[in-house]
Amino acid sequence: MRRRLNDRSALTILAIIILVHSVTLAQSAPESTGTSQTRQERKAESKQKSGRSSERDTRPEAGATSTSHLALPFKRAWQYLTDSASTLAPSVDNERIYLPLAGGRVICLDRESGSLLWTSEPGGIVSAPVAVGENSVYIATHKVADDGSEAGGSLHAVDKATGLTVWLKDYPRPFVSPLEPGGKRIYGGSADGSFYALASSSGDVVWKVETQDVVHGRALITDRAIYFGSDDGALRAVEPERGQIMWKYQAVGKIIGQPALDERAVYFGSGDGYLSSADSLTGKLRWRSRTGAAVEASPVLVGDRVLVASFDNFVYALSRSTGDRIWKRRLENRIASAPIVEGDASLIAPLRGDYVAVFLNSDGRRVNFYQLDKEFEIVADPVFSGDILVLATNKGLVVARTTRSAGNPTSAVQEMKAEKKSPPRL
Repeated sequence: MRRRLNDRSALTILAIIILVHSVTLAQSAPESTGTSQTRQERKAESKQKSGRSSERDTRPEAGATSTSHLALPFKRAWQYLTDSASTLAPSVDNERIYLPLAGGRVICLDRESGSLLWTSEPGGIVSAPVAVGENSVYIATHKVADDGSEAGGSLHAVDKATGLTVWLKDYPRPFVSPLEPGGKRIYGGSADGSFYALASSSGDVVWKVETQDVVHGRALITDRAIYFGSDDGALRAVEPERGQIMWKYQAVGKIIGQPALDERAVYFGSGDGYLSSADSLTGKLRWRSRTGAAVEASPVLVGDRVLVASFDNFVYALSRSTGDRIWKRRLENRIASAPIVEGDASLIAPLRGDYVAVFLNSDGRRVNFYQLDKEFEIVADPVFSGDILVLATNKGLVVARTTRSAGNPTSAVQEMKAEKKSPPRL
């Protein structure tokens, strides 16, 4: 009998515990919303730390002032949104912007207003940025067979004003490097492993230089020599008239960016993570400077230094004479585009980033920052021409214009210098 009473007492105590626990849960129910809000706040904080927040500090860094137009505030002028955005860079002249689309079309937009001027459908998939000549633009495409395989390539000369085809030439393989017009010729690398000089009036082959791999490298055209890199890891200097090889320097990784040149040397990056300097007449190595990852961006010469971006998310300023590092600056995404230099500052647009940043060439301090709208990402090389910045994004083209702001310290410096240069008022 006593055992039954003990069992009943235990059950009663257990029921009381369950009841109290239920009441406690009910009373704490409103606090669960607070817990959910805390998680959202943590998510937002994490997003901000990763650099994807729209609340970035866009102000110049302490003590950083510049007289460059790139340091002026950017304001969006217009945008052309499309579901067919490609990863090929836009091309710009004084009046128009030429934009390749993923479906095989090229559109021409008015530079000032963004209005559509013409559309060209050359047939096939556009394989390189549009090359801008004097009266025509040149569109490289690769043909696709019914089974989805490659079926050769073509080059189209299109009238800049009307978008009408001037001439068309077919080739066994498509051109895959950016095309470079020069005089009466067009230069470009092909998927067949050769670098070509073509007649700009017809597309006929003038000469070609064979390499050991696909030529994605953008050529540097000069009167004395043409310098280009290849996926075989070699930089070649060829004589412009007949395409005879003057010298060849063999690196380890692919050479994709356009070389830079001064009175003594040629500078180029490679897939093994090095920036190299070679004698421009002989190809003899002068120095090599290592970065943390592949260098696909073109180096840019500024004063006594060379700027180059790397896939390690850093942009480097190196001594032209020795290759020694002067400064480096880390961004949030890989950098495949060359710095855009204007005056004492340079603009950097990280790949798949939602911003561009402007840094002083002297010490790497930031003087400007332009944030894109949410979900916009930069997918190709930027262009800065005059006072406009042209950005190809995953959602289409964004064009921003520099503006003057009385509250901007950088602008104030520029305006004071302009006033000093202006004649006195009478």
